[in-house]
Amino acid sequence: MPTDSLPPLPSIVAAQQTAGSVILTVIDSESVAKRIESYLRNAGHPVRTAWVTDIEDVEETLRRSPPDMVLCADGLADAPLADVITLCARLAPDLPVVLLSPSIVAEDSIAAMAAGARDHVSYEDLRGLRHLELVALREFAAHRQQRELRATRKRLENFESLHHELLSATNDAVAHILEGIVSDANPAFAALLGYDDAASLAGVPLMDLVAPGYAPKVKEQLRQVLRGKTDKRSLDCSLQHREGASIAINARLTVTEVEGEQMIEMLIRSEAEAAATASVDHVNDRLQFFERLEAAVATTGAQQSQPHAQRTALLVSIDHFAALEERIGLHDVEQTVVQLSDWLKSQLQADDSVFRFSTSELAVIATFKDGGAIEPWGDKFVADTARRIFSTAGHEAQLSLTVVAYPFSGSEKATAVASELVATTRKLSAQGGKQFANIGATAANSLQERELRRQADMVRKALVDDRLKLAYQSIASLEGDTRHHYDVLVRLIDPEGREVHASEFIAGAEKTDQMRAIDRWVTARSLKMQAKRDGAQDSSSLFIKLSEDTLKDSENFVAWLRTLLENRPLRNGELVFQLREKILQNHVRKAKLLMQSLMEMGAQTAIEHFGAGPNSAQLIEHLPLRFIKFDQSFAKHFGDKDTQKRMSALMEQAKARNIKVIVSHIEDANLMARLWQMGVNFIQGYHVQEPEVVLMSADVGVR
Repeated sequence: MPTDSLPPLPSIVAAQQTAGSVILTVIDSESVAKRIESYLRNAGHPVRTAWVTDIEDVEETLRRSPPDMVLCADGLADAPLADVITLCARLAPDLPVVLLSPSIVAEDSIAAMAAGARDHVSYEDLRGLRHLELVALREFAAHRQQRELRATRKRLENFESLHHELLSATNDAVAHILEGIVSDANPAFAALLGYDDAASLAGVPLMDLVAPGYAPKVKEQLRQVLRGKTDKRSLDCSLQHREGASIAINARLTVTEVEGEQMIEMLIRSEAEAAATASVDHVNDRLQFFERLEAAVATTGAQQSQPHAQRTALLVSIDHFAALEERIGLHDVEQTVVQLSDWLKSQLQADDSVFRFSTSELAVIATFKDGGAIEPWGDKFVADTARRIFSTAGHEAQLSLTVVAYPFSGSEKATAVASELVATTRKLSAQGGKQFANIGATAANSLQERELRRQADMVRKALVDDRLKLAYQSIASLEGDTRHHYDVLVRLIDPEGREVHASEFIAGAEKTDQMRAIDRWVTARSLKMQAKRDGAQDSSSLFIKLSEDTLKDSENFVAWLRTLLENRPLRNGELVFQLREKILQNHVRKAKLLMQSLMEMGAQTAIEHFGAGPNSAQLIEHLPLRFIKFDQSFAKHFGDKDTQKRMSALMEQAKARNIKVIVSHIEDANLMARLWQMGVNFIQGYHVQEPEVVLMSADVGVR
């Protein structure tokens, strides 16, 4: 069939299937990797390719962030196909490896697939690239299904393990019946019948445990339940104790399927749990909470009898409530919330009040002995609740809570307290929950301090575990410069594999003197990226941000960088170090010395957020610069005449000193055209290109 007659895939469906997919191309020529990416993108597949040349790079990629497919060139001395396949099988099971050749020879295809490759593709012509496209789509889909299957199996294993732990810990008696035989029972069921070991009941016919006279009734009820011919899922009968006594029970019967066979779960509620559920008082509602909150806030400043006591409002939210509700059902989830309210009451003083604020939230008005007692109480309550098992008639659950406290100072308004409580609690719960926070005027910014400590701890662990990575945003030339320019952005991968942007952790790093370590990591990584491109056909410049901490420590940074460059000196323009104008204004002399040292080593320098301060023009006069990058406010307010006038004046000064001009945060094409007319050299922003993790190395995006 001619290539032109091959049916095209629907573009929207194809784009959805391949969005975010990454192909790791193991080949000695970067141009081949770019050709493959270009073809796939033009065919409607938003695929990215990462280019590596040896087995060490492959291993590093697989350990940091596995791609969706590997294309391995034939005959690479530094990355033989068999070694790549073996490595992928060990580090990334189910990852498809495909042999890549200029042309396809049947013998090579057979040998590759016998070694474990999924297929053999060619990049020689359009027909070969079309075949590669179809193979990639097939392997993407298969790999995605394998990942989902593996994740599902893992979740099932975790669920079964948790279910077993819950059954072992609960006071309710539970037994599983397969074809009339007890397949397993929990300790509570064994204790109910007088047995020391639940394992001794496995394999015992259920009828041997039923008291005389009840066998016919039990048999008939089980038969009807299995056939689904009755809505009655409870069984009133008597079981026989090991010592001969009859034990009256009410059992709830549930039918499930295990390996194709129907299994009945018999659940007998413990008397203590049943009594507790039956005797629970309903918590008060939201209106009563508002009334009590208003009174508590109003009287806080006037209370004299307890000078050190701290009146406080709290909001308790059940994390992931929708998933819990779906898992255990509406009735059982309501019983769980009522049990939680009782547990909460037991942890408070007798005069404290608990209110039902919403379906998944409880509100509290409480008094603590002093302000310092609130946070320890909150942390302990969240941790203790996570370890507690909440039992209903048909399910057992462990809860994750978000708890936020607002201690009163006497100057607040009740509506403001309630609004801030709700907003903070729901935000923290949506971010993962399982935490306590203290807010309000008397909390002394503890929530912000706690967040900064959390960020700092996250950065510290990421540096130790090497869980930082780089992303790159293109800086596009408006004057035809063939050199590629990229702004280097640092990202962090948290322990759950989530990609965290710098805005979510840099503040914590700045507060705890970790920015020097981050700057050095980014610089070393960028140098490694450039070294890997020594055989590339085109050159690139990487723009690296330096912090104020590094500027203050510039002598040590320069000495460190000189040592790093001993084995491979910088090529002109490979690295561009940029500092914010606000930082430079406070350290002009130190910045001048740093920039001169960097230029002597072959690097270039730039100012970012340029034009934001009143003395921008003077900085151009004092510092050796190659680039200035205007502050985002210039793009945002470009339509303002005063903004354009100031921008033009600063550009004239820069161009008089042969300094290139970059404008960032470009969001529309009209602005691009007007900037080109003004003589701007480079532009950057989401309209130009979103930051991408893959440039030309092993930094492949993490899911």
